[in-house]
Amino acid sequence: MTPQELWEKSRPPLEDALSKRMYTFWFSTTELTEIREVGEDRAIGVISGSSVFHLSNVENKYYAHIKEVFDKLTGKKFELQFAIKRGVKKQKSIAGGTGKGSSKKNPQEEFPNLFSQENQRIEGSQEKGKTFPTSFTFALQKAGLREDYAFETLAVSSSNEMAHAAAVAVSQNPGTAYNPLFLYGGVGVGKTHLMQAIGNNILRKNPQTPIAYITGEQFTNEIVAAIQQKRTIDLKKKFRNYKVLLVDDVQFIAGKNTVQEEFFHTFNAITPAGGQIILTSDRPPHEIMLLEDRLRSRFEAGLIVDIQQPSFELRTAILLIKAKKLELDLPMDVAQRIASAIESTRRLEGILIKLHSEHTLFKKPISIELVEEILGKIEKVEFPKQDIKPAEVLKTVAAQFHLTTNSLKGPSRVKNLVEARHIAMYILRYDLGVTLDQIGLLFNGRDHSSIIHATEKIKATIIENEELRTRVNAVKTSLSFRQES
Repeated sequence: MTPQELWEKSRPPLEDALSKRMYTFWFSTTELTEIREVGEDRAIGVISGSSVFHLSNVENKYYAHIKEVFDKLTGKKFELQFAIKRGVKKQKSIAGGTGKGSSKKNPQEEFPNLFSQENQRIEGSQEKGKTFPTSFTFALQKAGLREDYAFETLAVSSSNEMAHAAAVAVSQNPGTAYNPLFLYGGVGVGKTHLMQAIGNNILRKNPQTPIAYITGEQFTNEIVAAIQQKRTIDLKKKFRNYKVLLVDDVQFIAGKNTVQEEFFHTFNAITPAGGQIILTSDRPPHEIMLLEDRLRSRFEAGLIVDIQQPSFELRTAILLIKAKKLELDLPMDVAQRIASAIESTRRLEGILIKLHSEHTLFKKPISIELVEEILGKIEKVEFPKQDIKPAEVLKTVAAQFHLTTNSLKGPSRVKNLVEARHIAMYILRYDLGVTLDQIGLLFNGRDHSSIIHATEKIKATIIENEELRTRVNAVKTSLSFRQES
C-alpha cells in the first residue's frame, strides 16, 4: 500500500472519530509522504505539512488516533514522524496549489483565532523555500524523544519518588547533579518515561542543546555499522559532541568489547566537558554480567536509583493522567479495574489506547463491560490457565495452615487465618490468573479493593520477609508451582 493510498483509506475513520470539520481543519494540509518498513510487523510513517505549528498540534492531539487507524488498516505497528515539506514558501490553499481545490481557504484564513503569534514567528523564520525547525517539538524529534514523556504526565508515589526527585534535579542542572544518573528496575516501571522527561525538560529550556536518546541496542548497531562502512571517526564525533546523552537498556552493551570500548571513551569525553549522562538498566551495575570494570566503576560513581513496580494507586493515577491527555473521560471504577489487572505502565498505556480507539472509532461507551472485553482477550494470552482448580488452592492453603476451607473463606479476622486467606488470594491471582470477580465469589463476595489490598500486601512483603516466602513456597511446592525467589 502506497503512502497516498493509506492516507486516503484513513480518512473515513478519522473523520468519523474527529468530525469532518476538525478533520478538514487539521488534516487537509498534511499528507503521508513516506512509509518505512521496520521488520515484518512494524513501520514508520512520515506525515508532512507546511506549518510547524500545524504539525505540532496534529502530533500532540491526534497521534494516537492516526496510529490506531494505520495499525488496523495495515496490520502493522506504526510509529509516526512529522516533517516540514521541503521547498514550501507559504501555504496557498487546502489543496496545496492550483486546480479543483485552489479556491478553498487555508485553515489559518478560515479559523484565524486558533493560530498564535508563535506560529507567525516560526513561519517568519522560513525563507526562500528553506525551513528552520527550531521549535521545542522538532528539537524533541531530532533528539529521539517523545513529548508526552514529560514530568507533567508522570504519576509519582513511593515506588518512584526518589528517582523522580533525582531526575528533576538533573534536568535543572545537567552535568552537575548526579552524573551519571543510573535508573534501574523491571519492565514497565517507567524508566524510559523518567529518562526522557529529563531530556524533555532540558530542551524545553533550551531547544538548541545537543542531546540524544538511544537504546543500548541502537548504540551497538551504530558501532557495528560504522566499522563495516569505515566511518568510525564520524561516529565518534557524533556521540562525543553531545551535551546530554541518554542510553536506555545500557546492559545490552555488556560482553561486546568494541562497543564497551567506544562507550568508555564517549563517557570520558562527555562528562569532563560538563555534559550529562543518564542510563537505564533492568539491574544495578554490579549485577550486569560481562560489563567491564572500568565502566562499572563509572556507572557507580554517580547516583543509582531503584524504581519499584508501581502500586495499585499509582497505576490508577497513571491511567487518569494519560486519559486526560487523550481527552478521554475515564471513570474512576474503570481506571481501577484496569489497574487491578495490569502492572506494567507500558501495558497500561496500550490498554488505554485500545479503549480509546474502541470508544472513538466504534462508538462503544466507556464501561467496565468494555474493559472486561479488552482484558479478556489479553488474559487468554497473558495468563494461560493451569490444570489446577481454584478449589485445590483453597484446600492446599487450608491444609498448610491447619484450617478448614470454610473458615478460610469466612469473615474471621484471626491473624493466622487472615494471612492464609491472603496467600490463597495471592496464588489465585498471580499464579492461576483468576479474575478479581472470580476470587470475590470464592471468598463469599469480597470486593475488588479488599482483594487488591490483600494480594499487593503479600507481593510487597514477600520480597523481604523470608518466613512469609517460606510459607508461600510450601503451598506452591504442593501445587507444583514455580517458587518465589
